[in-house]
Amino acid sequence: MNVHDRKESERILVLGHRGSPNKEVENTIASFKRAILEGADGVELDVHLTADEKIIVIHDFTTKRVFGTDRRIEELTLEEVKAISKQIPTLDEVFDELGPVYYDIEIKAEYSVDKKLIEKLTTTLDARKEYQDRIMVSSFNPLAMRAFERCNKGKYPLGIIYDGPPTSLPVLLQKGQGRLFFHADFLKPKWDIAKREKESKPKYPIIPWTVDKKEILLEMVEKNAPIIITNEPELIVKALQEEGLR
Repeated sequence: MNVHDRKESERILVLGHRGSPNKEVENTIASFKRAILEGADGVELDVHLTADEKIIVIHDFTTKRVFGTDRRIEELTLEEVKAISKQIPTLDEVFDELGPVYYDIEIKAEYSVDKKLIEKLTTTLDARKEYQDRIMVSSFNPLAMRAFERCNKGKYPLGIIYDGPPTSLPVLLQKGQGRLFFHADFLKPKWDIAKREKESKPKYPIIPWTVDKKEILLEMVEKNAPIIITNEPELIVKALQEEGLR
């Protein structure tokens, strides 16, 4: 997957943020399929490692917010995760169900780096070589990205995710400084600082999240964003069509 500033004649890719989360439960097969049906080119998703070293797709470090049961993912086996909700898929299940769409895989890591997660993700992606040109990988944690790069140098476009205040990120990472820990191919700032970031770091393609309104979309088009991440795939696809951009 080649990530670069969009040229005028190029198609803007639309990725459903955790699928189509305003219409289905986020990060589930139903949500991902809904995003594709709404016209998205692919999906953004989050990966964690279970206690028995299975890669599952869920955003939070616990199951409480989405599924009601307050358990940490890293302390659960896959069987225990599925007992909480069968809607929580493994990464392999997502690949099997969606096929060769585009994927932005976010590595979830708090302050440390789970080397086992990096190893297992590498093994899982290596087994899906036919998808290699449709995958990019990103994280808020620059150390996780550096570890992933060491295992997968040159295989996938790599990006750093960040937002500005208010944020839980350390001050030193609020302007994309995480890109200096590894070879970042793109920056993934929150939409409200994306314009600023493109102006201050023009050599990097900007992939903004989450763009959910037409007026914000048009600002990102002006900054040559090649990919738009959205909670509203149907709305964004329709807006691009109205502007003759799709």
